[in-house]
Amino acid sequence: MHEARPRAEFDAFAPDYDGGMGDPLKRLFGGTADVFLEHKADWLRRNLAPAGRLLDFGCGAAGFLRALRQSGAPLELVGCDVSEGMLAEARERWDAGPPPSLHAVPPGPLPFADAEFDVVTATCVLHHVAPAERPAVARELLRVVRPGGAVAVFEHNPWNPLTRWLVGRAAIDANAQLLSAAECTRLLSGAGAGACRSRYILFFPPRLRRLWAAERALAWLPIGGQYVTVGIKPS
Repeated sequence: MHEARPRAEFDAFAPDYDGGMGDPLKRLFGGTADVFLEHKADWLRRNLAPAGRLLDFGCGAAGFLRALRQSGAPLELVGCDVSEGMLAEARERWDAGPPPSLHAVPPGPLPFADAEFDVVTATCVLHHVAPAERPAVARELLRVVRPGGAVAVFEHNPWNPLTRWLVGRAAIDANAQLLSAAECTRLLSGAGAGACRSRYILFFPPRLRRLWAAERALAWLPIGGQYVTVGIKPS
């Protein structure tokens, strides 16, 4: 795994990490970070029906892994992150049954075997990785997923002006460089993925979550607050 910022800089955000929801404007739109993660877990469950072993790359405080466990998906959960502080926070906060296997990983190749996982996710991680280092990260994500398995990347949509504005206010995103769905598709395709597709999500804030069902009809429209790009490793 490569990193765009020093590991200690991520560690500084670990205590009481809230996904940036300390910002009063983010709270106005969303309430808690958990709601956004639950939305992503629900999308993954409905669209990929994941089963088997799942690796969450850059898992941070394991909020997405917790949301996946609570979704009821039949998964063996594994997480990795460059920040040992975030992983310590994850272990302290975990309250969703048997804890996932969490690994601190240095920059470079991931410490996992080829084709070890059925699904690999990266949830709002790549915008923290320097653009020049993203192809190597994408190759690692494809390497550790099995043939026929999926790599799912959730990211902020730079074409959404509210997203750009909120990211610009977040201290943890001070050095972030957003990437579009088209760029994410090129990354995964260049790493060897086939059948890449992108869908847009979070057209409505969690306070209007009753409208989230309508997102399924809007998923092609590139103005959602975030997107998910899925690449399938060729068999």
